[in-house]
Amino acid sequence: MAANPELREQLEQAVAANKVLLLMKGTPEMPRCGFSMRTVGILEQMGVEYGAIDVLPMMGPLREVTAELSDWQTFPQLYVDGSLVGGCDLVEEMYESGELAETLGVPQPEGEPHTQVPQSADPGVPTQSPPLQIET
Repeated sequence: MAANPELREQLEQAVAANKVLLLMKGTPEMPRCGFSMRTVGILEQMGVEYGAIDVLPMMGPLREVTAELSDWQTFPQLYVDGSLVGGCDLVEEMYESGELAETLGVPQPEGEPHTQVPQSADPGVPTQSPPLQIET
């Protein structure tokens, strides 16, 4: 059975409209799981502007769409330039190796990524706020 075509189109549009897009549980200001919090912390540490979509209100349908779109069903999911980079573990590995900075086109920051809720991050770093909305 094909995933929801309207939801798929909305997600494809969001991925295309944002150089960096994070599908996450919660929002950048209030992540709702540790993996999402760690991924947000890395993006904040890197000073990257990004869009974010809270997947919790539509977790089941979004899992089906992302399974078709990118063969990935867990969250968070980081997309850069329209392509899936991966989930938290891959983002952390790429951060540590410097590959994420290269992919994002930014300098590699010094030190460990933030692992706290990003209110401790630089308030001058723009994120997408409020989070992007996808209607089901």
